Amino acid sequence: MNSNVIEFSKVQNNKKNLVNENSDNGTLLLAKTFRDLETRKNVPNDKPGYYKWWASKKSLELLLNSSFINKKYLDDILPFLCSKIIDGKDYYYIYVGIAVKESIYSRINWHIRQSHTISSLKSGYLSTFRFSLCSLLSLDYNDEISTNKFIDELYVEYFTIDEKIKSKKAKNIIEKIEKKEIENNNLPINISGNNSTVLKPFIKELKKARKLSKK
Repeated sequence: MNSNVIEFSKVQNNKKNLVNENSDNGTLLLAKTFRDLETRKNVPNDKPGYYKWWASKKSLELLLNSSFINKKYLDDILPFLCSKIIDGKDYYYIYVGIAVKESIYSRINWHIRQSHTISSLKSGYLSTFRFSLCSLLSLDYNDEISTNKFIDELYVEYFTIDEKIKSKKAKNIIEKIEKKEIENNNLPINISGNNSTVLKPFIKELKKARKLSKK
């Protein structure tokens, strides 16, 4: 296995906060290593799936205590987040995404290596994950540099599904998993379908920041 990929056996689950039920066989990858071609070769480019983003407390603080929202939310939200220990450090589950119409590789590549081009910004094709991050980090959805720097310090955990890309069966399976993950966890960067009472005030602020970041 590539040295940039962490075997799941080296990851300890924090049972105190963990409520996620689908973390038995994921592959963890430090986001910045995905920029290396040799690492990218190890990520499946022929399977659909889903993925989870994990942030350290330091990274999470930049989002939940953002200068561009009206309140500091870290202390209120942190106890309710799913966490796990990666390389001896606590990381927190902040976002779940799915790859149905494309491979898990393509979707992760989109999040990590997408450029904030004029066309992507105008068309609304900028990754919603990146959009939320840059809104909280700089209130400017054109700020590719700060967003990349932040993403590079995150871990992405990906899961493949043994079904065909774009297939109805893959869509049904993966969308059910996504729905369950959002319902069973407090995921601060997921907006769509997120009815968490714990996160409600923060998500309201996030939506405002996203609107302002376009101006």
